[in-house]
Amino acid sequence: MRSLSEMNRLRNSLAIGVACLVFATIPATVRADTVPCEKNFTVKDGLFDKKIYKTWQNLGALTQMMIYRRTYAYLVKDGWVINLTDKENGIISASQAEELSGGAGRAANLNILIENAGNYFGGLPSGRGLPGEYRLTMALSVPGGLHAHEDMVRKTFCDALEEIKGGTYGVN
Repeated sequence: MRSLSEMNRLRNSLAIGVACLVFATIPATVRADTVPCEKNFTVKDGLFDKKIYKTWQNLGALTQMMIYRRTYAYLVKDGWVINLTDKENGIISASQAEELSGGAGRAANLNILIENAGNYFGGLPSGRGLPGEYRLTMALSVPGGLHAHEDMVRKTFCDALEEIKGGTYGVN
């Protein structure tokens, strides 16, 4: 049998271990609640086992053209193939393909929309965002057979949005 002092030491060690575990998880929880990209991140199932990952973030005082140029530069430098662009409407569509044997392949498609955050949904006032502030929405469609881990997609989206917002590519 264990002595009373050994039991107290064991109980204290257990309490310290639980406290460390709780405090170690708080920063991740706080980040998810405070980083708009993570808070707005969603995943839904599409047709034919397709997954659609989506997030959005308002980008403050940047102009639509600055956001567009920075986003375009980020995508090209990250290896995306630009399929369609519409500067005037703030649309970029890109893809990354995976070659399969026999020349066939599947592509993950990324659609980006840059819009006025004060007039969300095609000009209807929403009360969200400030006039003159722009929102960047990213939607990644991954077909069945290709796998993207949810946490990896979330991190990639949020890192991209931080780089676009911060202008780390030197594009204005």
